[in-house]
Amino acid sequence: MSNIQQKKGFHWGHGIIVTFVLFGAFMAYFYINMSHEKIELVGENYYADGQAYQAKINIQNQSIPSTQQIQVKSIANDQYLLIQLPTGCDSASVQFFRPSDESRDKTIHWKIQDGLNWTSSTDFLIEGPWKRTIRWSIAGKSYLQEDRIVISKK
Repeated sequence: MSNIQQKKGFHWGHGIIVTFVLFGAFMAYFYINMSHEKIELVGENYYADGQAYQAKINIQNQSIPSTQQIQVKSIANDQYLLIQLPTGCDSASVQFFRPSDESRDKTIHWKIQDGLNWTSSTDFLIEGPWKRTIRWSIAGKSYLQEDRIVISKK
C-alpha cells in the first residue's frame, strides 16, 4: 500500500462535523418548539398593571386589625372552600389566578346582602399552583390578602 493511498473511514474530523451538525439541529428544534409555546404569565394590560402595582403593595402592607381579618378554610376534604368575611364588610372579591392557563382564571364578587360566609366548590381548581387574591373593604378602607396555593386532588 502506498503512502498516497489513505485508509478511508471515520476519524476525529468527521466526529467534530457530526457534533456541530447535531448541535445545530438540536438548537433549531429547540427554537422552533419554544417559539410556538403559549406563555400566559403576562396579562393583557401589562404596563397599566405595572403602574398600579405600587398601590396594590400599599394596600397589602397595611396592618389588618384582628377583628377585620378574613378567615379561609378548606372543608369536606378540600372539596369546598369557606371564606368568612368580618362584620362591617362593605364589599369583597376573590380572584384565583392560574399562571399557566389564563382561561382557568376566576374572579368572584360578593354581594354583602348574601351574607358574610361564602362557600364554593373547588371543582374549578385543577391540580397545580394558583395565586389567590382576596380584596375587601370596611368603612371605606381597602384590604388585600394574597397567597399562593397548590392544589393536589387525590
